[in-house]
Amino acid sequence: MPERPDTAATLTHQAARLAGSDPALARELLGAALAKDYDYEPAWRWLADLVTDDGERKFCLDRAYAIKVDSATARARKALAAVPPAPPAEIADLIDPSPPAMPAPGRRRTARWVAMGAAAVVLFSVLGVWSVAGDDRGEPVQIALVAGMTGSNAVAASHMERAVRMHLDTVNAAGGVDGHPVELLVHDDEDTVDKAVDIARRIVHENKAMFVIGHAGSETALAAAPIYQRARIPAITPSAGASRITDGSDWYFRSMFGNRTQSDFLSVYISRVLGSATAAVVHEEDEDGRSGRETFLESFGEFGRVTADLPIALGAESRAASVRAAVAELGTHDPGEPILLAVKEKSGLELVEALRSAGVTAPIVGVSALSSRTFHASLVEAERKHGRPGSLTGNLFMGTPMAHDSLSGTAQVWADAYERRYGERPQWQAATARQAVNVGLHAMQTGGLDFDEEHRERDRVRVRDTMASLKDKKNSFPALLGPLYFTANGSAQMAVSVVTSDGARFVSAPTQFTIHEPLTEEALKADVAEGNVIAVKNRYLSRRQVVATGINFNEIRELDTAAGTYFVDFFVWLKYAGSHGAADVQFINAVRPDLALGEPLRDVTENGRTYRLYRVADRFKSGLEFRDFPFDRQRLTVLLQNRTQTADQVSYVTDKEILDQDPRVYLRSGADATADINQVPNWVASSVRFYRQTVGSSDALGDGQSTGAAAGIHYSQYAGEIELKRDTLPFLIKNLLPLVLLISVTFLCLFFKPADDRAAVSMGVTAILSTAVLLNNVTSQLPSVSYIVALEWGYYSFILLAGICVLITMLRKRLAVTKRDNAELALSRAARIGYPVYLLAVVLCFAVVYG
Repeated sequence: MPERPDTAATLTHQAARLAGSDPALARELLGAALAKDYDYEPAWRWLADLVTDDGERKFCLDRAYAIKVDSATARARKALAAVPPAPPAEIADLIDPSPPAMPAPGRRRTARWVAMGAAAVVLFSVLGVWSVAGDDRGEPVQIALVAGMTGSNAVAASHMERAVRMHLDTVNAAGGVDGHPVELLVHDDEDTVDKAVDIARRIVHENKAMFVIGHAGSETALAAAPIYQRARIPAITPSAGASRITDGSDWYFRSMFGNRTQSDFLSVYISRVLGSATAAVVHEEDEDGRSGRETFLESFGEFGRVTADLPIALGAESRAASVRAAVAELGTHDPGEPILLAVKEKSGLELVEALRSAGVTAPIVGVSALSSRTFHASLVEAERKHGRPGSLTGNLFMGTPMAHDSLSGTAQVWADAYERRYGERPQWQAATARQAVNVGLHAMQTGGLDFDEEHRERDRVRVRDTMASLKDKKNSFPALLGPLYFTANGSAQMAVSVVTSDGARFVSAPTQFTIHEPLTEEALKADVAEGNVIAVKNRYLSRRQVVATGINFNEIRELDTAAGTYFVDFFVWLKYAGSHGAADVQFINAVRPDLALGEPLRDVTENGRTYRLYRVADRFKSGLEFRDFPFDRQRLTVLLQNRTQTADQVSYVTDKEILDQDPRVYLRSGADATADINQVPNWVASSVRFYRQTVGSSDALGDGQSTGAAAGIHYSQYAGEIELKRDTLPFLIKNLLPLVLLISVTFLCLFFKPADDRAAVSMGVTAILSTAVLLNNVTSQLPSVSYIVALEWGYYSFILLAGICVLITMLRKRLAVTKRDNAELALSRAARIGYPVYLLAVVLCFAVVYG
């Protein structure tokens, strides 16, 4: 057999065989192997194993990791993080030698001073961004998103991915989770079971994802659930409603309500609001449809009777035949009998069109799959195509986790940001996906994770346990759509909003229901007997009055930034059905605590619906934020709240008249359309927005009879918010011109001769004192705040620079006295260059942060 040539691989094999018996010879062979191939990674790892010095081991591991990223190598390097690397003797000749240092005689000290000056310039130039530009970031942590990106509901899936990526961008920009950036692994299951199973197995095999967001459909989620259960990987579905998904797994959660909750709410709505003791059910023959049908039959059975139970087959031809049969059957029913549709968008559109074309005018109640903006847009397009406006969108009532007109302040800000980024309003699936990723990251943040591959299984258990600990309102997570906590079977405990069409969009129906949490059994019995609370299955619901609210600003003026007060003149109107207690509101951020609506300008009640219009003009107050002064933006609000009724009894939402307007119109005066609402000098009104929010205490405050008092007393508020931004350029010109002149004069002290040190030092000290006086004058308009505002950082930067100039002047004098002229000249040159470089760095920092 011919003799093999000596290659890096053969030499490494020889070394491996000798590692135990003759480690010295093995090291020599490895040195020879690396001489053959310096980038042969196994030789570096074997050498790291044989050397006895930690510095040499660190050097070898660094080289191995640079050639090939390996988790075992990474862990070994991490254990030696504090050890400086040193090359082993066996490869010393392979390391590039350092270039010779040959400074001219007498220039060594000059070079040293120049280097020190340059280092000082660099140090102070990056001082402003050092605290946020650190690179101490841990290894990335992954989460998976699985949805039908190319499936039957690709639009909803794309909204989910957008919402998740948008939130992760924010999280990673803030440093990630415990210093670990979060990466998203996106998988397309095409809304098919086979593909979903393959992807679930791949996620388990790759062993990267800390938790899974998905799957989007009940069929796919149900197929993947046992795979995640066996692998002990937590999963959160943002949109699959079938009860069996979470009932059969303690590792699967749902970031919205399930079909069981949805059926309870829709059953109560049909019986108590639509006033019907009978209903028909049309359902698709898939997991979502069957689950929706079964849970509705159980829930509605407590209030009345289901007169028809009609299936819709899958597949285009079968579906068309099923739709025709269902329409024929429903055409013989009572014209006022509600029809529940437990179907997806495609079947829903065909059913609504067919029913209305056949003359069936009965109320149509739909599950959350039919509450999307795309479904409503499809109906409107069909109406336009057939020339019958309102024929399809009338008398519709859909359950949904998110009504756009009743978004809270946080959710409204998120929805606006989503629209700015992606050019359209988010579907409700985007909000529930945002909740899924948010609660998952919360579990990672608070679960005490190790964030390494070795402990990944234990980390997943901690994530799952943290999610399961969110079990009631007091142990909830403040998510996008309200406090998020899970029922015993893993579904988010949240109310189902009912939306109806106003012809242009889905808006909140005038009457809603919310989950009632009784304080005592006695109080519960009394509320049920009086009809205030409705029992359905193992749940209690209370009626909530929805008030369509609008605010039209006329003028804002007299902003006092020190006191945080301002004068606002505006119209406000309320539209509601039922008790006039909905109009008993107060302005909780008014300077006068007793400010109320007063007498209405208009008061009209027709067909049980009341419209009241008021005009209010008074002073209000808000907590202003000055951290970015003078680049600050202030949000000035008008905040109204019911005096006596809690959020479980009345909710204020945005009226369709506001939703129909272009947001730019909000900036025009309601009293004079040609005028701008802003009358505050040196400020510009940039935007106006409206939103609702819920506020209150976690305690009943002694009122044990209040609705929902078990979880404290909470009130619905409605806010109109004007955002003002300071007109910065005139402000800067007026207030920074003296500072610019002072900067220019101080720069001259660097050109004085060393003998004139007294004058130069005097100029530097004077600059420091003058800057302090200027800063005090500029910030005198601010209230007493405990933090440093942006402008102060700029002034402090110059004070530091002036102090450095004084120090440099003294050093130059010392060098001149000791006859070190070359060093003095180098220092003066470095200072003259470093001065403008430092100023430029400060300006750039401000430009990056506030530009």
